[in-house]
Formats: sequence, structure tokens, C-alpha cells
Amino acid sequence: MLVRKRVWDIMRSDFAVVREDASLSEAIGALRDIRGRQPDGSFVLVFSKSEKFMGILSMWNLIQGIGPCLLKGSVLDGNEVDWDRAFSIACRSCAQVRITDCLQHDIPMLKPNDPLARVLEVFLDYRRGRAVVEEGGRIIGVVCLADLFKEISDSLIP
Repeated sequence: MLVRKRVWDIMRSDFAVVREDASLSEAIGALRDIRGRQPDGSFVLVFSKSEKFMGILSMWNLIQGIGPCLLKGSVLDGNEVDWDRAFSIACRSCAQVRITDCLQHDIPMLKPNDPLARVLEVFLDYRRGRAVVEEGGRIIGVVCLADLFKEISDSLIP
């Protein structure tokens, strides 16, 4: 039920994390790892070297970060006969790009005791499908659109 449950009840405490100096390749690896445990996982939390939360890299951000390098044509210019091999080489060479340029900084924050109605409000206001849960200056969890949807659907169809 949306009114009684709190963020604490639906948040995920298992989430992908990288440091600010990670490469796109490292972020993609962290995302791939979390998707092994959570198939709907689609983002990585980024922290500074001093453990300060900096933002999120979504799957879309990662593709945006690697895309220009892949499309600029250095490896995929048509001279390579084996396109699969050329694409693989291009991905490896482009994945060394740093993540700071494609980082989402404006991330909604929730408190563990916030009601689920607040989660709905935050998702609608920010037009985002995820929010981080903060307590005492630390990120302790993440709430995703799928988590809220499950609660809504369970309330409608018991």
C-alpha cells in the first residue's frame, strides 16, 4: 500500500558503484555485474575518491559517452572486412574515455522514512526512474521505477 510503506521497505541496498576516475569500460563492467544479480539494473552510482556521491551513469549515459568515439570512423571507416572484429576493436579503444563528461548530477534524493507517495512525487517531478536513498550523509540505497511499479501493481492486483 502506497501510504503505509516507506522507502526503506522497497529500496535496494545492492547497487553498482565506481569512483570518479573510472573509465567507461570500468563503469560498463560494474553495470554488467549488477545486471547479473538484478536484470533490470540500468545505472551505476559514481563516488569521489573521498566517498562523496557525485551522480549516476545510466545505461543511456554510457552509450552516449562511447558513441561519438565509435562513430567518428577511425576503425569503422569501411576498410575493415570483418565488421564484428572492427566493432570490438573500436569499443575497446573508446572505452578508456573518462566518465565525468557523461555523469548525471541532478539526482533525486530520498530519506529511508519517506512514504512511497513521496517516491511517486519525486519520480514525476524529476522525470527520472530512480532516486538514491540518503541517511546521515551516506547513500544507503536506491529506489527504481520497477520497485515502485511493483508496489502499485501489488496494491491493484493482490
